[in-house]
Amino acid sequence: MAPPRIPLPHLLQLHQWVAHPLRFMEESARRYGDSFVMQFPNTPPFLFTRDLEMIRQVFTGKPEDLHVGPVNRVLEAVVGKHSLLLLDGQEHIQERRMMTPPFHGERMLAYGLSMRESASRSIDRWPRSGAFTLHEVFQDITLDIILKTVFGLSEGATLERFRELFVRMLNMGSANAVLYLSALLPAERLHRVLAVGRDPIQLGPVKADVSWALPWTQLSRLMREVDTYLFTEMERRHAEGVEKREDVLSMLMQARDEHGQPMSDQQLRDEAITLLAAGHETTATTLSWAFHFVLQHPEVEEKLRAELHQVAGTGPLAPEQVNRLEYLDATLKETLRLVPVAPAVGRVLQRPMKVGEWELPAGMAVMACSYLTHRRPDLWPEPERFNPERFMGKRPGPHEYFPFGGGARRCLGMAFANYEMRIVFAEVLRRVKLRPATPYAFRVARRGVTLTPEGGVPVVVESRS
Repeated sequence: MAPPRIPLPHLLQLHQWVAHPLRFMEESARRYGDSFVMQFPNTPPFLFTRDLEMIRQVFTGKPEDLHVGPVNRVLEAVVGKHSLLLLDGQEHIQERRMMTPPFHGERMLAYGLSMRESASRSIDRWPRSGAFTLHEVFQDITLDIILKTVFGLSEGATLERFRELFVRMLNMGSANAVLYLSALLPAERLHRVLAVGRDPIQLGPVKADVSWALPWTQLSRLMREVDTYLFTEMERRHAEGVEKREDVLSMLMQARDEHGQPMSDQQLRDEAITLLAAGHETTATTLSWAFHFVLQHPEVEEKLRAELHQVAGTGPLAPEQVNRLEYLDATLKETLRLVPVAPAVGRVLQRPMKVGEWELPAGMAVMACSYLTHRRPDLWPEPERFNPERFMGKRPGPHEYFPFGGGARRCLGMAFANYEMRIVFAEVLRRVKLRPATPYAFRVARRGVTLTPEGGVPVVVESRS
């Protein structure tokens, strides 16, 4: 017996997944139950599931039997083939081991003051009257934080140029057109498509720049400029030495594997872009969703302000006080329950396996669907209701709640992101009182593999303190 398959044409399934992912998953679950198979053109079939036993098997199975790289292939055009998101087997274990020390929990205190200062500087610039969107300002804050803590970059024209290039690259790389191309084309062919028109085309005696007509070519050019900056920065650090620097990139440049070998510059580039893209976009999105929910629930905001006053008084939050904000932590966890960073995470079977009740062939991708699992009414009573109390004094199982993935592939930056979100959220609460600029319903827009608030959550500063 085989799991039920969605009977739509593969191209139409891809369109529904890109354009209407939440509705597509919800309708499929209502029609087919806890598990169902999606398939896109030129890809393996994807078995989506909210079955807890199947999720447990996906997260605890042997790494050699369950690969992640093929699932994340759509990201390769931007992050590169050496990204931790695409590596499997011994390569993944070795690179993850080298990347873990800078993200250890004990290092968070060293980053805390920089995080708070970035938030405070941004809040100073928020309009005193008139509406603005939270997603945009949180993107500005989180990018500032990651450029300084991960890359150790200081203020100046060079930093601003890199910031501008990276934001444009990320915006283009997140476009639906690129996502469709990434899903439809093998990686090698996609790289060839991206290169078409990147350089002027010779038309007889004239060279013509056609990149303006090809958005993916503009993306390719931006990536080349970003790469040039990163390789130049790494070359400078190799020459000057990185021993006294404490930013993440410098620590990765010093890391050695069990044979005493460092990462190559290309590996460092791919991991740097991965950290930039993942750490910037996902954190800004979660903070935006969190305020979207909190501003609709005054009782939650009141509890958050009372807790912050109790922990930090009238002054700014100190890094060592962050872990005492239990209700704020619960609020962010409830936000991630309702809108997880990625709605599903998967593994591709490397051999035929029995997963749950199904005998599945090699090559099938099993997707642990956080979005659907986080809405199971038997696990989460009144699952659509925003209720941070669910997480007060409670710790759900790792197969019931997994906004950062699970098992050996759980997000490396989870501790960093959670710490950063609490500091930024607390600083906003301390400095301003916000109100929605317009009635705002729960609507999502896709940005690459993440789901952001459509419209960016427009707000107005009601008062400052």
